[in-house]
Amino acid sequence: MFEHLRKYPEALALEQQIRAAGLLPDNANDPSLLFQNQLAQPLICLYQAMAWAVVAPELPEVELFAGYSLGEVSAYACAGMLKADDLLRLASLRGKVMSEAAKQPQAMLAVLGLKAQQLEPIARECGAFQAIRNGARHLIFGMPLDRLERFREAVLAAGATRVVQLPVNVAAHTPLLAEAADAFREELEKVPVYPASAPVLSGISTERVYDREGLLAALSGQIQQTIDWQGCQETALACGCRVFLELGPGSSLVHMLHEEFPDIQARSLSEFHDLKAAAKWAEIALLRQNIS
Repeated sequence: MFEHLRKYPEALALEQQIRAAGLLPDNANDPSLLFQNQLAQPLICLYQAMAWAVVAPELPEVELFAGYSLGEVSAYACAGMLKADDLLRLASLRGKVMSEAAKQPQAMLAVLGLKAQQLEPIARECGAFQAIRNGARHLIFGMPLDRLERFREAVLAAGATRVVQLPVNVAAHTPLLAEAADAFREELEKVPVYPASAPVLSGISTERVYDREGLLAALSGQIQQTIDWQGCQETALACGCRVFLELGPGSSLVHMLHEEFPDIQARSLSEFHDLKAAAKWAEIALLRQNIS
């Protein structure tokens, strides 16, 4: 993930700063541990902060920031509301309290092909909770692991076209993590928050957040409440956004945008050999949108 970022002085300097501050554990290079929350979450946030350090100075003015799940924490850092070292501390803490709150094995299952109204009674019956709404027929549920097979069989019997178990062991964005949300809020309140360069969309309310109170409510709330990613996309479009750049790693958010809104311009940094070329693409894409 990091090799291609280190060739940029801005990214390398940030990584060195974070490592010098002791904000990454000594076992950060152990591939067997990469899916553990308290390691995976700060590494993803570091990647996004390093990528942003490269592209931010080259980009046209940003109208909105948004982040998917953990990415919402990074979004507040990209908007200037959190400093990089606080971002890494919060990501580590978030992973820790989420893992500790999962006192029984948990799971998450993506369900495609059914609407929320069809899935709600099944979820209640099976003890599952809606965690993320990616689209009208693309929802993710969290549950205790021992409820997984019953829920999977029930949604397939109801007509789901596809179900996918996510490679996680914590049912994020559900009431099962209420304890983690409280613990995270307590620590989050101690972190300094700075003025936003542009608003960040709250994943749970889809409203624009500019201030400390909004940040506290959004980042603590999303640990135990449903994320409405579909609503965030709709809000961004309602605000006039038509050009989107995903920091990655990967390009799953770009794919979701194109599925729902095929007329917009969206690309991921992972598509570019030279990250600074992404800024040039964004500039040209904005000109095309203005002309059309």
